[in-house]
Amino acid sequence: MIGVEKMSHKHTQRKILLTAAVLSAISVPAYAAVRDGGASVVTDEVVVTASRTEQEIKETPSAVEVITRADIDKMGAENLAQALKLALGIDLQENTMVGNRSAIRGMNTNQTLILIDGRRVRTENTSETMNYYELQRVNMDDVERIEIVRGAVSSLYGSEALGGVINVIRKRPAEAQTSVTLDWTTRQNNEGLRLDSGKVGKWAFSTSFKRTDVRERGTDAVSNIYGKKYFFNIDGRMDVARDKWLDVFFDYLKENLDMKDSATQKTSYDHDRFSTGVKYSGRDSRGDYEMQVYYTFFDKNQRTRNRANGSLHSFDDMTYNSLIFDGRRSMQIAKDHLLTVGGEYRKEDYESTRIKGSKTTTLEGVTNQLGDSSMNLAALYVQDEWLVSPRWTVIPSVRWDHSDVFGSEVTGKLGTTYKINKGLRFKANVGSAYRAPTASELYFDWRHTPARKINVHIVGNPDLKPEKALNFDLGIEGERGKTFGKLTYFHNKVEDLINVNVVNTVIPGPPPPTILSTGTYQNIDSATIQGVELEAKQDLGSGFALRGLYTYLDAQDDKTNTRLTGRARHKASLQLSYDDPRHGWNATLWQDWTAGYRYAEQVGRRTVYKDAALALTNLVVTKKFNDQFSAYLGVDNIFDKESDALAYDGRIWRGGVRMTF
Repeated sequence: MIGVEKMSHKHTQRKILLTAAVLSAISVPAYAAVRDGGASVVTDEVVVTASRTEQEIKETPSAVEVITRADIDKMGAENLAQALKLALGIDLQENTMVGNRSAIRGMNTNQTLILIDGRRVRTENTSETMNYYELQRVNMDDVERIEIVRGAVSSLYGSEALGGVINVIRKRPAEAQTSVTLDWTTRQNNEGLRLDSGKVGKWAFSTSFKRTDVRERGTDAVSNIYGKKYFFNIDGRMDVARDKWLDVFFDYLKENLDMKDSATQKTSYDHDRFSTGVKYSGRDSRGDYEMQVYYTFFDKNQRTRNRANGSLHSFDDMTYNSLIFDGRRSMQIAKDHLLTVGGEYRKEDYESTRIKGSKTTTLEGVTNQLGDSSMNLAALYVQDEWLVSPRWTVIPSVRWDHSDVFGSEVTGKLGTTYKINKGLRFKANVGSAYRAPTASELYFDWRHTPARKINVHIVGNPDLKPEKALNFDLGIEGERGKTFGKLTYFHNKVEDLINVNVVNTVIPGPPPPTILSTGTYQNIDSATIQGVELEAKQDLGSGFALRGLYTYLDAQDDKTNTRLTGRARHKASLQLSYDDPRHGWNATLWQDWTAGYRYAEQVGRRTVYKDAALALTNLVVTKKFNDQFSAYLGVDNIFDKESDALAYDGRIWRGGVRMTF
């Protein structure tokens, strides 16, 4: 695995390996194309993420998938990670910190951009944590749909969009109603409440609250992170005038979590995050426009204590502030040209005990350094949607980003869709992308002792350059009657990858010797990641539908000419769904296969690379009793399979109810 994830495979204990990866769930099927027992497998779903304008999936050149609210309900998805099991090309794996590695087309987790209503939500700052927790920090009761774009899109979104973009689009305030959600799984409980005011004058409001209780798993000595999370949200929309709106929002997240590190130590995690902002949008005879400003504050406190007497062993504090202005204008400048121009200004401030600094902070007799950093970024982009002919669409885009930390970057993309005939389309894209180094990668200075006789010192590098990627994909898709098929080849060339260069030093002393492991962030890796995605769907009639998925991935480290770890060579799924909207029943039975999953294992002082394989059978059944009440029951991994390499530790039961008044 490239990046810091590569280091973790080589230098962590076996207990970390056991929880570093859950079987990728890219193969769970989506239902949008066949819901309600429909006679067609083709959807006319409109997306906004691929081009920042409304486009039908069939028309956009990008590889796009939409997970609708109906899909989420039919899967009984109680978190974003569950919902993304419906998607093709996303590798989801659980890690020890109760987060999720989410990689698109074999790229690293920190090379995927996650958005909420088009807004950046990144608050973690290290390669080890960036994007890992965001899939567990979304209240699914507020989600209307999820749009996924696979492939490089930095030409519209800037840094981090190397592998693609996941845009979570939330519900707008609706008619007056109250919704209650209760979920139970063998991993966690959820209780949620949502209130919609309906129209009150020119305004409509919604308020939601959710509590999540993550169960403790593990042994008396070590465990996962467990505890409680609280979500609170207020959304409001004002009809300013005809075709003009003002949107406001306020989000708050509270996490009170604990983890048993060892038989003698325990760590608590106290996190607070709030975001607030306002957006003005509208449309006129020439097109549409929007401008918004939003602010995010994240406070993260970590305390490691002796389990016997509660004395403080170590602590870490972090605060993150982000203020973002952005705007966009789309105009029909000619009959066949829709021009979109936009810009962004972003200011980020970061203070942490893990980065270099001249200040100190003391807690219960323990003293830490305290450093800070800031970054200012400005960006401009332009895109032209050119309808060359009724059959041929071409979309070029280019973006300029300038940061006072890493300088300027220019990225571009060219996409095209050609309709060979009514039911057959050819699509192609080529684009560049980048990921800017984070404050932690630039200025890290962190010492810790993960085990007896092992000292670790991780050091940042202010001379780091951004990671860069060149991506292209070619695809053909079509439908005939009740059959749909799609075949795509993708190729990513990634350079200047930020990795940790590790030097181990033996410190003289009584046996066993103490090892000092010093890691420094450097631009030292490059990789070539390519593969094939295949999707086929068949409406069988009488409410039954069949879907098959297959992904072949060839991910190579260009420096060593070896396979990247943490990725499967083969992923496949076969799924049978039944939908009876008349009586409110829906059921899905699917089989997932993983083969050639490359992982690293420590054998003494040697690192041994192995391949793992696993097959899982899953089932979920939902029942809609009426417009006010529905329930679901599911089981993941019916036959209770386990895999140390894939960190799959058995069967998961889950169920829940939805009530609306």
